[in-house]
Amino acid sequence: YGQEGEHKDTFCARLVTGDTGETYARTGYLGFLKRTEAIQADGERHDAVFIVGSIDETMLLRGMRYHPIDIEYTVLRCHKRVAEAAAFTWTNLLVIVVELDGPDSEALDLVPAVTSAVLDEHQLIVGVVVVVDQGVVPINSRGEKQRMHLRDGFLADQLDPIYVAYNM
Repeated sequence: YGQEGEHKDTFCARLVTGDTGETYARTGYLGFLKRTEAIQADGERHDAVFIVGSIDETMLLRGMRYHPIDIEYTVLRCHKRVAEAAAFTWTNLLVIVVELDGPDSEALDLVPAVTSAVLDEHQLIVGVVVVVDQGVVPINSRGEKQRMHLRDGFLADQLDPIYVAYNM
């Protein structure tokens, strides 16, 4: 097989059905093509490619793939005291880690807001909500959340949470 075969498999991939004449690159990222309102030079509407994120980061819940970023944005919008959020799975449960921006006494207010927002927008039941202080969610030098490090800390009981709610 060798390097040449790997190169062809990665950079010259073809669809099995549909337009089999086009070649594509297998990047490992999820994305979609959407027609926009922008007009090209020839007067046609412009198609844009939107990159969602790495397929390795997706979570399989109820037989469907979810990207944690979508769920995290929902959580960030659900309450004014949410400073940061991270989502991952643990034994088929959705776990949301929420950084609290405010007094610890408001930690209980976040749980129903988080669970309701995720249920409304994604039709997912949150199995565990972990409320932590700011700065607990690890972020690398490129600004990417280190969800697996956070998951490891959760499993090793190293997050020092303000409050944990289990919904099992």
